[in-house]
Formats: sequence, C-alpha cells, structure tokens
Amino acid sequence: MRRKAKHPRSVKTLVPVTNGSIPVYAGVRVAHALQEVTCDMDVYRGVRLAQLLDAVYQQGKKDGARNVRDSFEAMMRGIPHLNPGQPRRKKRNTIDSSESSGSNAIKS
Repeated sequence: MRRKAKHPRSVKTLVPVTNGSIPVYAGVRVAHALQEVTCDMDVYRGVRLAQLLDAVYQQGKKDGARNVRDSFEAMMRGIPHLNPGQPRRKKRNTIDSSESSGSNAIKS
C-alpha cells in the first residue's frame, strides 16, 4: 500500500460567492494565491475578478480550438488528394486467347 505524500498535489479551496461557496481544486501555489486574493474582497473586486476569470476561460477555449484546428489542417495536408471522377481503365491483356487456353496438344 502506498504511503500518503507529504505535500498534496491538489488542495481544496472554498471561494465564497453570494449563493454559498464554490470548491476549487488546484495546486498548493494556486490555492494560496486564490486565498490571498479572496481574503478581503468586496463586491466591486469580486465582480472584477469574475470578469477577469471569465475572460481567461474564454481565451483558453479559443486557444484550445485553434490548436485542434491547426493539428487537423496539418493532418489533412498529409493525406494525398486525388481528383474525383471515374477510375482509370485497366489495360487489357494482349495475349491471343488460343495460345493461352493450353491447346498444346499434338495434332495428327
């Protein structure tokens, strides 16, 4: 059985809002920074923080979508493109059919 780590990977921090509190699970540094920012917060600073976090979240979504689009376009460039239409006809075999039928019997 594994021993418990001395330093937790994520810390639960409760962010107070008007309807209660929101649990945020983050690293120790982020938890301390969030606790420091929210310790003496009034309504004005809370709204400004919410606007800032919303803007950061929206920009992260845009950056993630841009990364997916770029990787998809790079993948599509690697696929060879063939023009649409009927496939080319196969060349017919020009060997005479009487020779290929196996009529090598001795004629008497």
